[in-house]
Amino acid sequence: MPYRAIKHLFFTIIMLSATANAGLVNAISVIVNGEPITLYEIHKTSSLKSISLREALDRLIQDRLEVSQIKKLGVNADAFEVQSRLEAIAAQNNITISELKSFMLGKGMDWKSYESDIENSIKQEKLYRSIFANAILSIDVKDVRKYFDANPDEFKRANEFKLMRYNSANEESLKRILASPMSIVEGVTVTAETVQAATLDGRTRYFIDQTPIGEFTPFIKSDDGIKMYLVENKSKYESLSFEMVEAAIEAKLEDEKRQAAVDNYFEKLKSRADIVVLRRP
Repeated sequence: MPYRAIKHLFFTIIMLSATANAGLVNAISVIVNGEPITLYEIHKTSSLKSISLREALDRLIQDRLEVSQIKKLGVNADAFEVQSRLEAIAAQNNITISELKSFMLGKGMDWKSYESDIENSIKQEKLYRSIFANAILSIDVKDVRKYFDANPDEFKRANEFKLMRYNSANEESLKRILASPMSIVEGVTVTAETVQAATLDGRTRYFIDQTPIGEFTPFIKSDDGIKMYLVENKSKYESLSFEMVEAAIEAKLEDEKRQAAVDNYFEKLKSRADIVVLRRP
């Protein structure tokens, strides 16, 4: 066979292979009440959320069940509700809607898509409110006390912290530290310190309290830039009284009841749904 023909054949095989692979990636994996889920969505969700393909598929199935149920119940979000939500988001960031729009466009984001996302989130909130309305969410004080007595280690608070403080003028430098903690990044100052909890402001202490040993706190804005802490150790623990944590325990138990109500609701929907599996991820 002439070289040119072989070269053409080889190129044709490559193109057919690439087309086949592209078709497979974009292929429909599952159809839920007429709403398709592609293999691409499953792999993308798995990667973004750092979860297994099975967990990603379960999440996407619930997403499609939400969409289906919102349509079935006629849940709507009008233009006024969307505008009000946008105004609230802008106000929280001390900017106008025009500035919010300019910021998003400057980041290459599509404003119409963002408005659509806001509309969908409002519909979702309305659906979930209807789920919670039919669930018993009240918590008995006896259950709160029982949880407190059964989990004493959850209600101890450190009074001294061994920390590494990272200061920078911008978030990007700190993100580079998070990506590679052993690296030296220009513009980042690192200070080892042992801090007494009583000297910290409430917000900083909360972040450090909630951060496990060996991990970084969220970014904390300060007058001299942005900082974060690596929590190396916690010591001098004290036990918190029941009265100090009662409200927090009650909120935690209410959240668990809400999640149980949601799980139960969607399990029932799933059992009745028209789910067709075409390709397993």
